[in-house]
Amino acid sequence: MKRVICLAITLVFAGELFAQQVVDRPELFKRQSPYERYTTYRVSVTGGLGLPTGTFGNYMDNSTLRNYNVAVDFVFPKTNLSAGLSVGSQYFQNRIGRQVYSSDNQDVSAVQTRTFSAIPLVVTGSYHIGNVNARVRPYVQVGLGGAFAELINYWGNIPTGDNGFRFVAQAGAGVRVLFKKQGKLGIEAGATYQHLPFESVAEGIKDASTLNARVGLFYRWW
Repeated sequence: MKRVICLAITLVFAGELFAQQVVDRPELFKRQSPYERYTTYRVSVTGGLGLPTGTFGNYMDNSTLRNYNVAVDFVFPKTNLSAGLSVGSQYFQNRIGRQVYSSDNQDVSAVQTRTFSAIPLVVTGSYHIGNVNARVRPYVQVGLGGAFAELINYWGNIPTGDNGFRFVAQAGAGVRVLFKKQGKLGIEAGATYQHLPFESVAEGIKDASTLNARVGLFYRWW
């Protein structure tokens, strides 16, 4: 009998202790989400329009849709900042109909096909407006890095041009929209100005700077 009484008392005390440790349901939903408590991660895949600017715009009349970017960010919720790395791919082409050109006291009839490609690798820093779990979250961004760039001008079948690694600077702004509150997946849209020094005396350009407008998806996790 004494054993039964001792067991009953033990169960009563254990039940009271367990009840004290259980979080009330209303309090449970007041806790911050992991996105608000921890450094989290985000990957973005975007693509869209590329517009040549400056002397590059005079040389390359055409815009391009072959303009892609993949970015990975570390998101710091307490400061509204993030830091990351992005890699892009850009390709421009401009075909000029057959014309007669003078070179070394000779007239040459040729079709020009001007091409330019770049693969920028950039370290980025962003500042966001609003809570990390806001459905709509605007941001501004700057970036520095380098790019392998190549300019080729085909005179018929004869190529001329230059290539090499160049410094890159970027500045832009955009917005990210979550598909659902505190969700992982969303849509991203933004515009970036990219300064890429690429001088070619023969082609009459001093840089290959572009204005890029892209849209795509992002995914975040912790």
